[in-house]
Amino acid sequence: MEMQKGRSLLVLVLPILVAVVSLGCGLSGILNREQVQVEPTPTRTPMPTFTPTPANVALVEVRDIQTDGETAGQAATEAEAPPPQPEEPTATATAVVQPTPEPPTPTPDVGVSVTVLQNMNVRSGPGTGYPVVAAGTAGETAKVIGRNNDSSWVQVEYPGRGSGWLYASLVQINGDPNTVDVVDVPPPPPPTAPPPTPTPEGPPPTPEPKYQFTPTGWHASHNAAIVHFKGRIRDEQGNLVNGYSVLVDNWAWSVISHPSGASHHYPEKGDGEWDVIIPKENIGDGIGWWYLTVVRYECPDFLSRFDAQCKQFTRLSEDVKIQTVWPDETIINADWVCHWDCDKGLYVQGFRR
Repeated sequence: MEMQKGRSLLVLVLPILVAVVSLGCGLSGILNREQVQVEPTPTRTPMPTFTPTPANVALVEVRDIQTDGETAGQAATEAEAPPPQPEEPTATATAVVQPTPEPPTPTPDVGVSVTVLQNMNVRSGPGTGYPVVAAGTAGETAKVIGRNNDSSWVQVEYPGRGSGWLYASLVQINGDPNTVDVVDVPPPPPPTAPPPTPTPEGPPPTPEPKYQFTPTGWHASHNAAIVHFKGRIRDEQGNLVNGYSVLVDNWAWSVISHPSGASHHYPEKGDGEWDVIIPKENIGDGIGWWYLTVVRYECPDFLSRFDAQCKQFTRLSEDVKIQTVWPDETIINADWVCHWDCDKGLYVQGFRR
C-alpha cells in the first residue's frame, strides 16, 4: 500500500519539476537579451611587411572569398591600410684604394770619370811599355775604375770594350782620383825577340828600291814642352843631301819642313838636316798618329819666301806611319837615305853667310 502511495506521489511531483525547469530556462533567455552589450577592445591591425618580388616570378592574384561578415570586415580593413613603403637600401661604405706612389728612380753614381781631350792611346797597363789595346777618341768619356800609386795613370772602363789605361795628364778628370783604389798591375812584358835570321850561303841580292828615299835609323825620345820631328838625309855612300823636304801629316793637319840644309831663310841649319816643331800651345795637335813622307817642294818663288803650308809638292817616298805619345815619345828622329838623283833638290850646297 505504501509502495502504491509512493508511486502516486512521484507521478504528481515529476510534472511540477519539469514545469519549474522550463520556467527557469525562459527567464534566463529574457535576461540575456536585456543585458547591455559590452563592445570588445579594438586590436590594432599590424602593418604588412613589404617583401620584394624576385625577378622573373609570376604574380598570382588571389581574390578573397567572403564567407561571413567577420572575414569581409577584415578584408576592408586591409584594403584601407596604406601601401607598404619599400625599405631604403642601407648605404655600404666603399673602400677607396689609394695608389701607392712609385719610389723615385735613384740617380746612378758614376763616381770618378775622365773626358778624353785628344786622340790618344789606351794601353794595357800604366806606362808606355805596355802594349796599346785601343785608341781613345777626343770628346768621349769613361768611368775611372783604378789608378797607379801616384795617380799619373788611370784605369778606365769602356762599356762593351773592356778596360784600359790612360795617361792622366792628357785627360780631364771629373772627381777626385784619390778616391779610386790603387790597382796592382804586373810589369810590362819584355819585348819579343825576333827569331834568329838564318845565315844565307851567299850574299842576298840587293833589292831594287821602289822609292827614291827610304826610312832608316828612326827612334823616339821625350820632351814635355814640344813635339819635334827631325832627322838627316844621306845618300847610299853616307853623304849628306840638301834641298829635300819632309811632309808631316795626320790627315787633319799637315806641314812641310824647310828643305834639308841651310838656306837664307834658315841659315843655321846643318847639311842634310830637316825638322818640324809643334810648340807647347799647340801640343794637343801633335799627339797621335802621323805620316812622314819625303817630298820635293814646288811652290813658286822659294827665294823670296818659304810656305810651310805649301800644297805643291811631289812625293818621293812611301808614307811612313809613326806615333807620338806625350810626354815620353814627343821627339821623333827620322833619318832617310837617298838612292838616286840625290843632287836634284832645290839646292845642293847649303847657304853660307
